[in-house]
Amino acid sequence: MSTELKASRLVWTKLRRILITTAIVGGVGGSAIYALSGSSVLLNADGLATRRNVAVASPWENARVRAVYVNPGDWVDAGQKIAVVESAAMSRSLADLAAEKARISSRLAQLEARKGVVKALLPMAEANATQTEAFLEVLQKASANGNVTSKPLQEMMTARVQAADRLLSLKAEQGSLEHEIKSNQDALGQVSGAFQDLERNYGGGILTAPASGYVGSRVAAVGEVLGGGKDGVASIYTGASYVLAYIPEGYLFDLEEGQGVNVKGRGQVVAGRIEKVLPVTEALPPEFQMPNKVRGRGQAVRVALPASNHFAVDEKVHLTSCYMNKCEMGPSQIVRKAVPDLQKLGARLGGWIKGLKALVVNQSEAPSANV
Repeated sequence: MSTELKASRLVWTKLRRILITTAIVGGVGGSAIYALSGSSVLLNADGLATRRNVAVASPWENARVRAVYVNPGDWVDAGQKIAVVESAAMSRSLADLAAEKARISSRLAQLEARKGVVKALLPMAEANATQTEAFLEVLQKASANGNVTSKPLQEMMTARVQAADRLLSLKAEQGSLEHEIKSNQDALGQVSGAFQDLERNYGGGILTAPASGYVGSRVAAVGEVLGGGKDGVASIYTGASYVLAYIPEGYLFDLEEGQGVNVKGRGQVVAGRIEKVLPVTEALPPEFQMPNKVRGRGQAVRVALPASNHFAVDEKVHLTSCYMNKCEMGPSQIVRKAVPDLQKLGARLGGWIKGLKALVVNQSEAPSANV
């Protein structure tokens, strides 16, 4: 074997070693930098994919669930019946108002009847008072002539006072009846309005969906007793999906609204966009906490997702920086997509290297043949 061929092989061996060593050192160095920097340089945050949560809760204290018409994961439309509850306090309030309504109505009926009686008696009382006054005048003239004793005159005067008293009493009662009837009518209107409002709000204990969406994972069981506004019958997730992420406190760079990020979940990576950087820092949810460490905190950001995403509600996701201009792929997707091209490039480079080796061999053998 010629000296030139040995030298060329030695050169290629050294070059191959240099390339392999450089790749190993670069990989180890990059890994070390990533490990030491953690989430300070590269965006590396956890979050939850969710939607706007609308609670269907009982507004009444100690309400018992009588029937449930939905299951976790069901799609419901706005106004659809979710459950029926019964509240002893509301039933008692409705019964009290109904009893008060009946009492006032009965009192009004009595007053109206008395008003009719007074109206019928007034003409007779007026006629009686007029007739008594006329008889008294006749007796007074007869007494002046000495034809009548004083006793009939006194009796007639007493009858006159009684007739006048009866007439004035009926007139006064007629006025008071009008006022009392008006007051009771107003009270009846207020009680009836309150009864109708309460009955309409209670609606037989029927709870409906305030918005269209998916029913959450927890639905109250039949027979369960709910606290007023505290224990919900169900949760409805409505609107577009978004991610509520928690940026680590050690991240060195600022985030801007509109910035693209990769959102990685179970079996998919989608391009997200930072919609809002919230001016609050919250403790990370328990599922993101590291054991035996101080409870972590992070700045909350809202990330908008494309409509084509398939993230489940409350699914854990991972946010990373974008590695492409379109922010559509993460590192693993990039490597998977690049493997076929790298294989083709490797095969082509292998052909070039073989051709170059053959050229070197031919050039080294040519001088030997001439010699």
